[in-house]
Amino acid sequence: MSQSKPNLLLVDDDETILRLLSMAAKENGWRPITAGSGHEALEIIDANIEAVVLDLGLPGIDGIDTIGRLHNKFPGVPIVMLTGTNDAETAVQTLKAGATDYLTKPFEIDRLFELLRESVNNRSTASKTKAPAKNNTRKVSLETSSPRMKVLFRQLQKAAKLNSTILLSGESGTGKTYIARQIHQLSDRSSESFITVSCPALPRELLETELFGHEKGAFTGASSSRIGRFEQASEGTIFLDEIGDLPSELQPKLLNVLQDREFFRIGGNRLLKTNARVIAATNVDLRSRVTEGSFREDLYYRLNIIELHIPPLRERKEDIPSIISRILSKIAANRGTDTWTLTPAALEAVQNFNWPGNIRQLENVLERATAFSEGSVIEAEDVIDLLDSPPSSTQTAQIFAEPGLTLHEIEREAFIQTYIRTGKNKAKTARELGISERSVYNLMGRHGLK
Repeated sequence: MSQSKPNLLLVDDDETILRLLSMAAKENGWRPITAGSGHEALEIIDANIEAVVLDLGLPGIDGIDTIGRLHNKFPGVPIVMLTGTNDAETAVQTLKAGATDYLTKPFEIDRLFELLRESVNNRSTASKTKAPAKNNTRKVSLETSSPRMKVLFRQLQKAAKLNSTILLSGESGTGKTYIARQIHQLSDRSSESFITVSCPALPRELLETELFGHEKGAFTGASSSRIGRFEQASEGTIFLDEIGDLPSELQPKLLNVLQDREFFRIGGNRLLKTNARVIAATNVDLRSRVTEGSFREDLYYRLNIIELHIPPLRERKEDIPSIISRILSKIAANRGTDTWTLTPAALEAVQNFNWPGNIRQLENVLERATAFSEGSVIEAEDVIDLLDSPPSSTQTAQIFAEPGLTLHEIEREAFIQTYIRTGKNKAKTARELGISERSVYNLMGRHGLK
């Protein structure tokens, strides 16, 4: 596939929205092309398009009809639907038509591109595992240089052999989905399905359908029966992401499944059974949610049979080089290009950053850096320009409290943090540090930032 050809199709009849989405797509490493109608989208789409963002309310043929026609031409291409209607009927119609996911306007732009990355990665993974999986089911990647992660991986390998429910805790972006997949691959269920459900991504009505399925006629728009995720994962693993956001109305039903392994579809009267192994993940303190009364205490204890805590990236910086290598290889494979390397100064800048968004933020930065880098080498400036979350004053103070730092390292960290905080404005950096602008240029050269 040519790297210069568009790989993302944006379809909306609002030119302003198309311009904004196109700009955001380029910033996130995509090569977008736009269409103002379903007919135009059908003329534009080709084998280079890796994903589609599609508005529901299009002139001529609407978004749902367009989904079917797009899939007739290119089956399986991921499609994220944008809709101004937040109701279960519309969502069900959208997903039944073949959309990978949908977002209700207004939506967070980062969430859209997160969904697109996940959809493309899931499609790539699925295509690689269509062949008989017996020889590949236990391929895992548990290499680490971090002492804390080595402890976690030892616990993970033991827990994977059990059928107990597992709760993964940790900040957003630490890799909880990745860890859940490794547990599944190490388990005796590795040849069965691994099903992911994001609890906050769907409205309550649709989430209930997603988890438990529904019978024909259960609600308006339910023109046929649909099996839920617990049925799909019956002999495999179901991963409930961000379980802390599970609506209170669904918590008793999930509790019943965990206790009795039984449930009803929406609108059904036939008792169904599941043998799915449940892995849940949370980026919030569930104990505090229990105290607040927003999360059931009995459900918490049912979920927290085995808890595995994933440390944030700033506490396992030893693993950053290998994580970078894995991310860059995945980006290169998705784009059909050779991979990239970081200069020593660029790698040092990445390792010195505290990564409040953890691995997800690192993925985003590398996606954008590779999109704009000249050639296959990523320079320090390419990375630093994208570190848009400057360290807090508390984090700055921690630099000087860390033992074993050389004067050169302290100087470099203080300079980089000030440089980023001022928006890479050399005059402001000079004023904050009490030095001349010439000294700023000298420091940039000394620390590999030119």
